[in-house]
Amino acid sequence: MTARDGEGRSGAALGERIDATARSRLKVREIGATTFLEARLPGPFRALFTTRLGGESGGAFASLNLDPRSEDDPIAVARNRGRVAEAIRCVEGASRGATGPRLVSPAQVHGLRVVGAAEYVSDQEGSPCDGLTLHPLLDSGLAALLLFADCVPVVLAGEVDMAVAHGGWRGILGGIVQEAGRAMTGPPATAVIGPSIGPCCFAVGEEVATAFAARFGPDVVIAREAPRGRGPALGPDGAGTEGIGALGFRVDLWAATTKALGELGIGENHVVNPRLCTVCNVDLFYSYRVEGPVTGRHGCAAWAAPA
Repeated sequence: MTARDGEGRSGAALGERIDATARSRLKVREIGATTFLEARLPGPFRALFTTRLGGESGGAFASLNLDPRSEDDPIAVARNRGRVAEAIRCVEGASRGATGPRLVSPAQVHGLRVVGAAEYVSDQEGSPCDGLTLHPLLDSGLAALLLFADCVPVVLAGEVDMAVAHGGWRGILGGIVQEAGRAMTGPPATAVIGPSIGPCCFAVGEEVATAFAARFGPDVVIAREAPRGRGPALGPDGAGTEGIGALGFRVDLWAATTKALGELGIGENHVVNPRLCTVCNVDLFYSYRVEGPVTGRHGCAAWAAPA
């Protein structure tokens, strides 16, 4: 499998849409038939964001669906996940046939639990969580793979270890970012916000808007504009907004996440955000808001490079 830096049509489309302020910290990689967004992290830490392109799934799941809990063909999903594992080997420059890290993909429930990747494996991989930490020694040979379809991927890295978290709106309000930072052995210093629903499209009702304003300040809420999302009145990745009244506000989950990262001591100049809205870029990413419950999931793979 060969790796190219954004030379194909899909790679060029992705590269053109990355916010200019983040381009020096991200690299578009085309590995085989698949397109990835690689984050430049310090030390041995690595992270790849997948797109929906270059896989084997068909129909509503086309084409790089990574969700084994979906109604997609399990064989296609397994092969798609194999492409992610092969991409990790390629990024590390491993020879063909070399054994790469084992993908650890937890059952995500829009909660706040964050554990070590090896701990999750030893827990028979049955206990749900929404974040994993990775230490070069403690979690050697493992790569976290969390799944998304509008929710916010958050990657933290420090000198000692890293974490990746699944930030639905409930999780961001509840403190998933802080839990990811606390679960790390050393303090985080850098963060990356992955492709997710943007402030342009995350329409909510008054109750949710009020909760975000109270927690993160009024500047994370944009009031009384018609929602642009074309799908059902649901939060990202299926987190329902039942009981909140008529939609009439938009919330900036990226700004809220950045403020949560600031509470961990990570300044805005150390937060990388390509500002890729999954609703606006549904040709490149899956979106629950646009496509409804029958859709796939893209992913964020994170690992520590071998010594």
